[in-house]
Amino acid sequence: MKKVLLIDCDAVAWSAYHGLPDALSHNEQSTAVIYGFLNSVFYQQTVEDADLIGFIWDSRKNKRIDIFPEYKFKRRTVKQEYTDDEQRSHSARSQQFKILRKEILPALGFSNVFMQKGYEGDDIIAALALKYRKRNFVRLLARDGDLFQLLNQNCTMFDWVKQQTLDDDWFFERYGVYPDMWADVKAIAGCPTDEVPGVPGIGYDRAIKYLLGNMKPASVLYKRIVNSPALIDLTRTLTTLPLEGTKQYRLKYDTCTVGKLKQVAEEFGLQSYQSDGRVMDFRRYFCGRGKAEAKANKKKRR
Repeated sequence: MKKVLLIDCDAVAWSAYHGLPDALSHNEQSTAVIYGFLNSVFYQQTVEDADLIGFIWDSRKNKRIDIFPEYKFKRRTVKQEYTDDEQRSHSARSQQFKILRKEILPALGFSNVFMQKGYEGDDIIAALALKYRKRNFVRLLARDGDLFQLLNQNCTMFDWVKQQTLDDDWFFERYGVYPDMWADVKAIAGCPTDEVPGVPGIGYDRAIKYLLGNMKPASVLYKRIVNSPALIDLTRTLTTLPLEGTKQYRLKYDTCTVGKLKQVAEEFGLQSYQSDGRVMDFRRYFCGRGKAEAKANKKKRR
C-alpha cells in the first residue's frame, strides 16, 4: 500500500508567516514564509516518507461566495482595515505564497502542485483523498475541521502545530459519531469559522443528538430543524467536500534532484539547504533513486 501525503499549503504557509520574523530576506525580497514552509514540508516528509505528495493551494476567487455572499465575509473585509505596515506585510506574504506555488515547488521537481480557480484547497484535498484512500494510505497535513469528514482507516490528519494525529478513533471519542456523519452535522449546525449559518440554537452537540435520534420530536429544537430544509440544503452545499465541479487530479511521481535543490537554494538565499545534512535528507526522502535505494536497504535490514 502506497502512502500519499496531501498538504494544505495555505495553512502551512500561514503558520510560517506567523512563526518567523519578516526580517528574513534575500535580495530585498522577504523569504520568511518560503523558509518556514519548506522547513515544515521537509521535516514532515522525513517523518511520513510518502510515495506521492500533493501540494494544494486555495484559489483567490471562491465559488462559495457566489452561492452565499456572506461566506467568510469578516475574513475578507478585515483587509480593508489594515494599517500601512500591515498592508506591506500582507503583500510580502502573498508574494511568497505565489513564488512557492509557481516557482519554487515546480523548480524543485514536485509534480503535483494544484490550484483550481474558484475552489478551495479543501475541495482538491477532498477529491484526492476520496480517490486515493481506496487503495492507499492518505495522510493530510492540515488543521481545518472541515476535513474531518474524510477521516477513515485509510485517511488521517496531522496537526503540525499541536503535533497530533487525528483519525477516526480520535473523532469518535470526541464527537460520539464517525466522520462519515460530519457533513450531516455541519449541514445542521453550520460552520461559525466560515460564517456559514446553521439552524438557530443548534450547535454540533445538538445536531449530533438529532441525527442519532435522541432529540424529542415534540421539542422546539427538533421542530426548528425539520422546518429548516432550505437552510440545511444551502449549508450542506457549502460545507460538504468537495464542492461540485472540483477537478479530479491524478498524482504523479516527483522529479526532484539534488541539483534542483542546490539551484533553488542559491537563487533564493536558502543557505541551510545547501548543507550536507539537508542535501542528504532531500536525496533520501524526495529524490526517486535515493528513495528507492533507502527503501531497498531498509528491506535488507529486516
